[in-house]
Amino acid sequence: MNSRERVMTAANHEEPDRVPVDMVLTIDVYRDMKKFLNMEHLPETPRMGRWTEVQMPIEMIKKLGIDMYYISPRSGKSIHSKSFDDGSFIDEWGCYWKKTAIDGGHFYFELINPPLAQASIDDLETYVWPDPEDPKRYAGLKEEMKEVRETTDLAILAKFAGAVFELATYMRGHEQWYRDIINNQEFAHALMDKICQIQKRTNEVIMAEVGEYVDILRLSGEDLGMQDRPLISPKTFRKVVKPHLKELWEHAKMTLHQYNPEAKIMLHSCGSVRPFISDIIECGVDILDPVQPAAKNMNRYELKEAFGKDIVFHGNIDIQNILPFGTIEDVTGEVRDAIKALAPGGGFLLAPAHNVQGDVSAEKLVHMVKCVHEFGNYPINLE
Repeated sequence: MNSRERVMTAANHEEPDRVPVDMVLTIDVYRDMKKFLNMEHLPETPRMGRWTEVQMPIEMIKKLGIDMYYISPRSGKSIHSKSFDDGSFIDEWGCYWKKTAIDGGHFYFELINPPLAQASIDDLETYVWPDPEDPKRYAGLKEEMKEVRETTDLAILAKFAGAVFELATYMRGHEQWYRDIINNQEFAHALMDKICQIQKRTNEVIMAEVGEYVDILRLSGEDLGMQDRPLISPKTFRKVVKPHLKELWEHAKMTLHQYNPEAKIMLHSCGSVRPFISDIIECGVDILDPVQPAAKNMNRYELKEAFGKDIVFHGNIDIQNILPFGTIEDVTGEVRDAIKALAPGGGFLLAPAHNVQGDVSAEKLVHMVKCVHEFGNYPINLE
């Protein structure tokens, strides 16, 4: 099988020749990987997203032996958009992302000054929202995706529109937003509806350009879990949040299938999210990422037993302890256990349980992939 066949076979709950493997690197890890693989000729700073994740060059993907090519989103322009000399920026929604130094010489972007922190429901009508039809969103995208399809056998994982619940959190501010969904639900519904309609139209516009090339559409992050519990109660989620997410996700899947009926949709949601998995399945999501194994109630064997027939798992290699702090032997054990638990019958795409941060060495990531190639061949036999 080639990579695309391998990924799509697993995504259809069938057993491919080998467990597919994937990863998304942040900028510091990418630069470490360039050195480790003797690929210094590659660009120092590829296209980088809000979370410092980068567009990995195809040459590096092939040398690593992974199966997927991630197309990162473009942003439109608005009156809010602005860049600063220190690398901070204001995005098209008006959210201010401050470049912040972290240990080890790395950096991240932290949200400050939420633009709708003091807004009323009437203010939502006069706020200047992003234009989903801005051609800048898909400039060069068709050419890039067409080249990947015609010159490689990689599965294409694409992300176009953004979040609803999580974006509302950014625009309102965490504390105020969690007050809203309990005590100001009229406002919460109005804000999420505004965002949802923009995201729906964004998907329509971009999918019309490139939908035929998409194998997996990655829905934007809707983090619903903390380390040890859900962020909100399942009751509140189903009453206030789920209707908006269901509307967006079902629309995204319907729109995608107009251009590629075999494509899948994947949701990113971190943390202890088990109480929401049945809802996520009901809303039509095919693949759940990142399946964070160190979070409470995210035992990989129990998840496979409870939900493995209805949803595919993407991720599940611990990035909180094993990859940054474990030994090479620990990485071997983690990969073996993840494959043993989740791979039988298909339905598993192995990857680190988030974008890989700067505290993870290139050596361990390369070893992770080697382990998949060694232990992930079907039929799985890791007793």
